[in-house]
Amino acid sequence: MTPPRLLLVLPHLALGGGERATMMLAELLAERFPLSICALDYGPPPAGPTIRHELRDRFADAAFARRRCDLVPHLARADVVLWYGISGAVPRALGRLRARPASIRVVHTSRAADGVRFHRRFRRVIDATVAVSPAVARRIPGAVFIPNLPEASRLRGRRRRLFRDGPTLGFLGRLLPQKNAAWLVERLAQLGVNLLLQGLDTELQRAADLERLAAAAGTGDRLRLLPAGRDAGTLLRSVDALALLSRHEGLPLVVLEAGRLATPVVATPAGALPELFADAILFVDQDAAGQPRTASLRRALDRLEPSWGERLARRVAELCDRDAVAARWARLIRTSHRRHLAA
Repeated sequence: MTPPRLLLVLPHLALGGGERATMMLAELLAERFPLSICALDYGPPPAGPTIRHELRDRFADAAFARRRCDLVPHLARADVVLWYGISGAVPRALGRLRARPASIRVVHTSRAADGVRFHRRFRRVIDATVAVSPAVARRIPGAVFIPNLPEASRLRGRRRRLFRDGPTLGFLGRLLPQKNAAWLVERLAQLGVNLLLQGLDTELQRAADLERLAAAAGTGDRLRLLPAGRDAGTLLRSVDALALLSRHEGLPLVVLEAGRLATPVVATPAGALPELFADAILFVDQDAAGQPRTASLRRALDRLEPSWGERLARRVAELCDRDAVAARWARLIRTSHRRHLAA
């Protein structure tokens, strides 16, 4: 049987964990299906790094839709479309087609606006939903849980010694207020830790803002920045633990990457983390506003030791088996295509 033609749509050019997970998924599925990629490229440009160059490097025939109507012909040529995000452009374009492809939506976060609410609004053009969090999958009718996969090529960087003494935490990812990087920078002296930060600037927060914050607090010597880039291995090999103190998450790619290198993680109980890594992560309590509690983080740091990284490594290896994840995706794609044709 001829495999269905896949189209994978990225809703914007901003670079983050969801975009990296999507590109990894595209490479995985391209081994089994004819696949094309289209990124929506209209509206204000992102404040920080974009996926444009990396997308072109990894997928030579990647297309960029510079107007809303440009997406329609790409959809019309596909048998199955995979998409994510909260932009209404994809479902509206699907709704305009007389004979649309089977539609699979991926949910990367635990926010209701990204999952349940969006699904209710556009359910007529969604044939299947994949959530990277089991809890989110349970809340959306018919959704299934399939985890993201860490990307080995991002983990080749070597360890660097950047501080003389004291435990070092790492921050890796997009700089958004809900990630609580500024909260951590303000408490470096109080916690007695250093911070190695590799952040992707956004319109809401930039690495330079955090440098100024540390300088104002008199802790500039406790903060070091690594340039934003594809490599995550240097940071993860150079810290005692990765700090993920977000108010909300789905299944953060950085946690899976830390697990691949047996780097311990201290984290708030956001998204899928408590369910999937109950005994493999040092959890930090949050207050009613979603801020980490300083005393709880201090207790977690007191318990920090390399064995936490080893536990995480075992759990990530079990959860993110590449062949098993590929097989689950392949079954879902074929089933969605077959059911859509029969409808």
